Amino acid sequence: MRRRFFIHPDTTIDDEIQLSENESHHIVKVLRLSVGTSLQLLDGKGNIHDAQILATDKRVLLRITSSIHVKGDAVPLRVCQSILKGQKMELLMQKCTELGVAEFTPFYSERCQLKKTELSKISQKYTRWQRIIEEACKQCNNPHMMHLNPVLPFEKMLTEQTGAVQKILFWEEQGNDISLHSSSLQKTDAGLQIVFGPEGGFPLQEIDTAQKKGFQILSLGPRILKAETANIAAVSIMQHLLGNM
Repeated sequence: MRRRFFIHPDTTIDDEIQLSENESHHIVKVLRLSVGTSLQLLDGKGNIHDAQILATDKRVLLRITSSIHVKGDAVPLRVCQSILKGQKMELLMQKCTELGVAEFTPFYSERCQLKKTELSKISQKYTRWQRIIEEACKQCNNPHMMHLNPVLPFEKMLTEQTGAVQKILFWEEQGNDISLHSSSLQKTDAGLQIVFGPEGGFPLQEIDTAQKKGFQILSLGPRILKAETANIAAVSIMQHLLGNM
């Protein structure tokens, strides 16, 4: 399998380019790749460059041998997830990236099981979350990097997307007759925003607020799923229905 590395989207692509010190260190000191090794460069915006190592130094020098651009999904999927405890958020960052989600927004809702003191430390996890997203892109050869938004309060998250974006909130207490089976998806370039609650679910007050903001409240069916399972299952189904996988 060809090894993949990230470059900044604004990098000028000439016949020869230098990698960042971080990626160069990984190539030389960790992977110990040598001159002549072929690899791929991703910029997270759909561009894939085949390259060959010309010199290994503090900044690795590469020759670009070919380049292609891969279009993003015609109907982008945006996922909003109430913050979960432990490593569950890391799992979702990885799986949503693998499944081709365009944008991920963590948010804080009433029944989040994190204390306010823990919530204040969430920003410290962003570097790790971003690294998980990048590694998932490399492993899956996903040329479009999922965009990670900052943590928002519930009410702010509801108004994050404007225009013709279709908005869906999944709620385990919604009747099974109002589910994805009975719903129609708008397959437009405006895309979809789907929202998932915490381990404790959404209280009725938050559901009422979401409905007033134009969200359709749907069930995932009769099975009660763990929060992270519901997210991965629904994203997989939605991407299939949208023709994104």
